[in-house]
Amino acid sequence: MPAEYSRRAVLGQIALGGALATAGPAGHAFAALDDRPWFFLTDNEARWLAAIVDVFIPADEYPSATQAGVVDYIDFQMATHYGKGARLYLQEPFSQGAPEQGYQAPCPPAELLRRGIAAALAEGDVTAQDAAGRERYVQAMSEAQGNIDDSDVPVGTFFTELLSLTNEGCFADPIYMGNNAYAGWEMVGFPGAHAYYLSFVDKHNRPFDKPPMGIAHGEYPHTFPRIVGGS
Repeated sequence: MPAEYSRRAVLGQIALGGALATAGPAGHAFAALDDRPWFFLTDNEARWLAAIVDVFIPADEYPSATQAGVVDYIDFQMATHYGKGARLYLQEPFSQGAPEQGYQAPCPPAELLRRGIAAALAEGDVTAQDAAGRERYVQAMSEAQGNIDDSDVPVGTFFTELLSLTNEGCFADPIYMGNNAYAGWEMVGFPGAHAYYLSFVDKHNRPFDKPPMGIAHGEYPHTFPRIVGGS
């Protein structure tokens, strides 16, 4: 997909803007930029997402959501079968589902995301606001009633999907394009998949001090540049 700016430039602007807005760390070792194009997002969609997800997970001693690769994760997922709703039943009639039933929108996640962001951008540019303004914006969105544009998709469904994707992008295994250098796992102290801990099963009541390891880390450390030891 042609883009006005390179993906590296967009993510660089996102990182700089987030640092200036929050007055937090300007850069972080977990940040990983490359020159590949977006899989699904446009530059403007990526900027909007970055402004929102960094309210969900702001930078402190650990990376923000964008620094942890959440925008990359969402971009990738929207281009997959998940984003296209390949395993969702999307035929009418639609009825109001219960929260415990999971995703209930009458359109695939990628369409939900695109329509929701377009409706938000039509109302103003949240990326130009400071950190406090972005927090107020996200709080208002979390409490909003009504539907996206002229559809029958509730704003609440859009917000819930954004929050869910942010959590996934921060804490999923890096092979899914998020959790740069195990930023999310470092944050919560999760050690990952050390060969299913077979060499540790007989050791008890000892601290586990090894760094996190993802599914593909041991066998293919250079295939996934977002994991420790990658290229």
